[in-house]
Amino acid sequence: MAAKVGFIGLGNMGMPMAQNLLKKTGSLVAFNRSLDKTEAIVKEGAEAASDAAGVAKKADIIFLSLPGPAQVDDVVRVLIENGREGQIIVDLSTVSPKLNREMAELGKAKGIEYIDVPVSGGPAGAANGTLSLMIGASEEEFASLGLKEYTDTFGDKYFYMGGRGNGNAIKIINNYMAFAAQTINGEALAMADALGISQEAFYEVTTKSSGNNMILGAKKQKILAGDYKPGFALDLVVKDLELARQLCQDEEIPNFSLNTALQFYRIAQAKGYGKEDSSAVIRTIRELH
Repeated sequence: MAAKVGFIGLGNMGMPMAQNLLKKTGSLVAFNRSLDKTEAIVKEGAEAASDAAGVAKKADIIFLSLPGPAQVDDVVRVLIENGREGQIIVDLSTVSPKLNREMAELGKAKGIEYIDVPVSGGPAGAANGTLSLMIGASEEEFASLGLKEYTDTFGDKYFYMGGRGNGNAIKIINNYMAFAAQTINGEALAMADALGISQEAFYEVTTKSSGNNMILGAKKQKILAGDYKPGFALDLVVKDLELARQLCQDEEIPNFSLNTALQFYRIAQAKGYGKEDSSAVIRTIRELH
């Protein structure tokens, strides 16, 4: 008998992933705290659950796409309490590796498999099925759980990290590198400003020279146009950098640039830019100058 699939968390990332799963399976039981999102996917053929417990009682495989650690902790505990042996919880959220391992142990005690599979690639990638998946398991284990036929609906790049929590560990490390680099890009632009070098000339040289980095090119057009409509909101950057800080604290890893980067983003939040794109930190740094 085909597995019944559930989905909790129909935000910017969750909704397109849930829609792709619905197209694949023909049925889906869904829950979101804001009813309008649940109602939207019900119109496409999904079944609504009144709460997370309702999803636990009906689904065999449950996907989560939640904002942060507090929500994951709350929802997973409800799922385990109301779930049954043999269920699988696939957590697509970005949270701490320590929390992933705790949730996996809780699930194991009841015969419920919990696996962290954070994703990268934005809402467009989720809709187009081109997300990168960072998996807290070996390739062999992931295959044995029979999950790939479902995750193929929204992802096409798989990275198997071996153990629970390692999917989120590499996601957090990657995001730290990108967001810290963005603060360096901002300071470099402030230097160019002070010397009368135009934005256009700055990007023409740096994107073709050794100072180039992926996020420099990715945010180039937003900076040139002064467009701070969110692709990845600055508030989410702070959340991810706090997760990186927590990871370093848990593992007793020294990291100086992380704390510096985090303070720049916190200044941007204090200036009211939290809901804007992450690149608003560059505007903040230039304004400080």
